[in-house]
Parts: sequence; C-alpha cells; structure tokens
Amino acid sequence: MAHRKPVTIYDLAKDVGVAASTVSRALSRPDRVSADTAARIFAAAERLGYSRVGATYSEETHLSNTLVFAVADLANPMYADVAAGFQQAAQAAGYTTLIINTEESGSLEQRTIQQVVSRVDGVALAASRLDAASINKLEKQRPLVLLNRYMKGHTCVIPETERGIAQVFRYLRDLGHHGVMYISGPEMSWANAIRWRVASEYAPKFGLNLWRTDYATPDYSAGVSAFGTWKDTGKTTAVLAFNDLIAAGFLREARAHQVRIPEDVSVVGIDNSTLATLISPELSSMTSASTAIGRRGAESLIWQVTHRSIRERKLMRVPIEFIPRASTGPAPQS
Repeated sequence: MAHRKPVTIYDLAKDVGVAASTVSRALSRPDRVSADTAARIFAAAERLGYSRVGATYSEETHLSNTLVFAVADLANPMYADVAAGFQQAAQAAGYTTLIINTEESGSLEQRTIQQVVSRVDGVALAASRLDAASINKLEKQRPLVLLNRYMKGHTCVIPETERGIAQVFRYLRDLGHHGVMYISGPEMSWANAIRWRVASEYAPKFGLNLWRTDYATPDYSAGVSAFGTWKDTGKTTAVLAFNDLIAAGFLREARAHQVRIPEDVSVVGIDNSTLATLISPELSSMTSASTAIGRRGAESLIWQVTHRSIRERKLMRVPIEFIPRASTGPAPQS
C-alpha cells in the first residue's frame, strides 16, 4: 500500500488561495491574520489532514525568500565562480542571496551563520570548515546543502575529482613524466583531502611516483614556499597544485630562479579560473565546474525550502575536465 504524501503549508495555501507565508502566520500567530482567513486555513488543515508532527523544519518560520551562501574565501576566483552560479540560479527563482565570507575560519563561519539563520530560508556551505556536529545541528534549523564537500546523509554537490585527476595523470604519463609533487591546500579542506586521496590511488596506475608538501593556505604565498620544497627535495618533473593561485605562486618563484616552465618542470593547477589564462605561461588546469556546482546547489536548496523536506537527500557529482595549456610539456631528459 502506497504511503500518503504528508500535507504541507504549501498544500494548505493552494487550497485556501493564500500565500504560504499567510498560512505560516495563521498557524503560529493567528492574531496576525483576519479571523475569516484563519478559520479557512484551520478548516483546510483539518480536512486535508495537516499535521505539524514530524516536520523536518519549523513551518512557523516566516518565509523571507533569502538564502545564505557561506564561502571559505571569496577572494579565491573559484569560490567567486561558485557564488556567481548560486546567485544566478537563486535570483532566477526569486530568491535573494546573502553572501558570507568566512575567511577560512570555522569559528567565524559558525558565529556569523548563527546570527542570521533565523531570518533566512536555507543555507549553502561552500567548502565549509565546520565540523560534522555543527553541520548536523545547522541542518536541524534550516534546509542545507554542502558544496565542494561530502558528508554522508546530507545533500552535497561535488566535482568528479577522480575523472579530472585521471586525465591529468594520463596526460603527464604520455609526456614522459615519472614523478609528481602535489602542493597541498588547507588541512581542514575536504577538497584537499579528496584530491590527495585520489591522487595517491591513481598515481601508481599511471606509473607515477607522488610526493606532497605540508598543508598550506590556498593562496599565492603557498606556491612561492612550495617552490623551495620542490627545489630541495629532488625536483620532480611535474607539479600539481591544490588550486590555480598556488600554481601561480610556484610559476612566479620558478621564473625568479631561472627555472623554465615547462622545459624544466610542468605545472598543473586546479579550478581553471580566469587567472589560468592571465599568467605566463598560460596554466594547464583541471576545471572544478565551479559555476555549475553553485547553480546545482541553489536549485537543490530551493527544492528543499519549497517542499519543507530533506527526505530527498542527494549526492550530485558534476563532471570536470583537464585543460592543457603552455605550462605543461614533455618531461626533461635526464
């Protein structure tokens, strides 16, 4: 026997012919609507079998048509692209986006979101630095989607990292490379952890030796520091950086030390940001499907808000590609 779909405030609104926000006010503060409207809403609730028991989110919440988009670092071109995709999709659906730059700080992220969560309809976390307990608690307050991070039991939108890493390693192998240094990102970054795990798994499949640097902030200075590590630890013929910003720092420092790109070392970034085509030589980079991830995240979050449900938790994987440019070439001969 099929289970009956729970009746929501949207069903009541449609039946009575009023806005969902009016139903919300009638259920929580009947004194704020006319007596006639309240009576019709309560009659519809009884007739349709509406019950507040078991609701995932508080249906008494006044709909604000506002979504929070919390991002680890808005100065990073990749995150700016995610934000743009999210905002475009939200705006198309009639929602305003409140963007919070958390500056790679889990404590700032937690504090700022809690200041506004009661006044918004849903929350998107892009590369969140929150721990699992904090994310679980937040989802009990509002519909939630995770972007560029995976947590079991939550709606997540992530890139197909395996596909991209495989393309990069196949390309480097075919150019005659045998060793790759991975320049790490932040320790608390899910994306950094998954990129290293996939790289470690795939490198042997393509006959590549793999090293990694210490954890670092995902910015230009990390690439500058990583060049010193590369220079002092055997000089692999190829480098894969956590993002394009780090790769750009490595390229700049390499040129300062008369190391030729790609004749002496090939460099690959991740994100395929605008920066990749603005530096010289132009940077080979793995896309992170940033705009698409933002757009899919907004669409999923709005679905949750509209249906007042997280029963349709999903893991959405967005395809990514490797874009070769002038920063990669044949491995130097010994």
